[in-house]
Amino acid sequence: MSIWWLINTVRVAREKEAVECLAAENDWFALDRWEIHDFKFAAVGSIVAHGAAYPVRLVYPDNFPLVPAWVEPQDPEAKWSIHQYGKGGALCLELRPDNWTSRASGADVLRSAFGLLNLENPLGDGEKGMVTSAHNVGEIQKYNWGESPVFIGHECLERLLKGDVQDVHALRWAASDKVWPIYLSDSIDREGVQRPPSADLDTWRFQVPVVLVRGKAPDGLPLARSAFVSTVWESSPVDGEVDFVTVFIEDDGIEVFHLVSENAYHRKVYTLPPENGLRSGRAPSAQGKKVAIVGAGSVGSKVAEMLLRSGIDTLRIFDGDVFLPGNLERHVLDWRDVGYHKVHGLKRRLLHIVPGASILTVDENLNWQKSASTNAAHFDLITACDVIVDASGDPATSMLLGALAFENQKPFVSVEVFEGGIGALVAPSVPKRNAAYTLGREALLNWTDEKGRVVPLSAGVRVYEAISDNGEVIVADDAAISMAASHAARVVLDILDDKIDDFRWLLIGFRKGWAFDMHGHVIALDVGGPSDWNNISEDAEALKFVIEIAGELTDAIKALAK
Repeated sequence: MSIWWLINTVRVAREKEAVECLAAENDWFALDRWEIHDFKFAAVGSIVAHGAAYPVRLVYPDNFPLVPAWVEPQDPEAKWSIHQYGKGGALCLELRPDNWTSRASGADVLRSAFGLLNLENPLGDGEKGMVTSAHNVGEIQKYNWGESPVFIGHECLERLLKGDVQDVHALRWAASDKVWPIYLSDSIDREGVQRPPSADLDTWRFQVPVVLVRGKAPDGLPLARSAFVSTVWESSPVDGEVDFVTVFIEDDGIEVFHLVSENAYHRKVYTLPPENGLRSGRAPSAQGKKVAIVGAGSVGSKVAEMLLRSGIDTLRIFDGDVFLPGNLERHVLDWRDVGYHKVHGLKRRLLHIVPGASILTVDENLNWQKSASTNAAHFDLITACDVIVDASGDPATSMLLGALAFENQKPFVSVEVFEGGIGALVAPSVPKRNAAYTLGREALLNWTDEKGRVVPLSAGVRVYEAISDNGEVIVADDAAISMAASHAARVVLDILDDKIDDFRWLLIGFRKGWAFDMHGHVIALDVGGPSDWNNISEDAEALKFVIEIAGELTDAIKALAK
């Protein structure tokens, strides 16, 4: 693991100067001391706002400045703001994981903390303020899983509202303990090849009768089953005491109630987005090694399964997305996982393959807004692995992961599938063997410039589509995804086995077009030798300062040991 304050003393000097100047020039911040707190570099002081003092600690994560610093109360029980991650937790500030830049400093983070406390004024005299939340996560990704949601496709909902729907079915299943989603479908939904499963898919899926009611649900509708039924109908719309679903069809949406033996439960409805596109034994040296996989989509899920089946049984998987019906054609998960976070469904599948495997999952994207301390912990989990795999499909995430891998001297493999499935890129970056990923990316762009086109094909209107040179619409299918994943997994395994002897980047053709002559055409691109692009000169005074406070930490540990 990289510890920035031991290897980047020039940045230590800059941070020390910035924070100490901030304290000298402003009466709202007083610096008490520098320290090593929980093995992390930190500044301890107080922020003053409206006459109230807030004892704070500015904490620098191990991978600073690529990962943001944060401000937290010194008191682990202190809770000052609604923009704070629990008692004693980091404040949610203007500078945070989703908009951080390495040019920002700890002093900037302190200024942001003062701005929050000064405006909200939780402990001081005078008027209290309110800071608007900047959290931006999709509706499906943030819903309360304990609500046992109802899913309905966008097209099915439109038909329901227009009155064009026929034979509506409800499928109920156990997504996890106490969570029973319901999926509503009509006859058109069930005509297609990609249709909801039948009730006999497994023993934990059940068809539930559906009763449609035109009009708004009555105000104050009682939730006792008998009272609910008598309020809406003259007699029960179903025979006996069987469970059933009631759908109230309003002008602009639906309300759904699930009636069981004695009660009616209001279910929250989530409309699925339109799906217009086509979706279609290890060497001893590798045993016990850990692999981080960022992205549990179509490529990442297959890489994870291939590595597991190949004897790599310790995986850390990161992705905040939810598995939806439109993902089925290209993913290792199936209908049992619809409505579930991809990482949790993937973990469940992997543990069905190797029950004793160690699978750690994080159901958040790395670039989401979150507690800075949580964000740093996520990156610490990644950099503690033996190989880091990027299957995110996001260029910014790829560049950040590549930089983190290089700083921590960890092998890094990025894999991406080109639009339309024309080919794929598998890009390894191994310390002391070839160029850092960021420099390799520059070499790749220079090479594509020489080919006359940076992007292999123009993107199509729909996801996974591309437009070929002759105007044909082509789609990346599961075969293309699987080939890309298998090449990436092969490179990862060879790195773990220490059997890789060629570190060129692989551009792999799956069909004729762009730079590829045919399916199977592989272009091995030399992106340069080992990089030394971040060799920072030492600052003698800062190094002395770091050694002093590190010595204080060592003395404290020795005292505790006695």
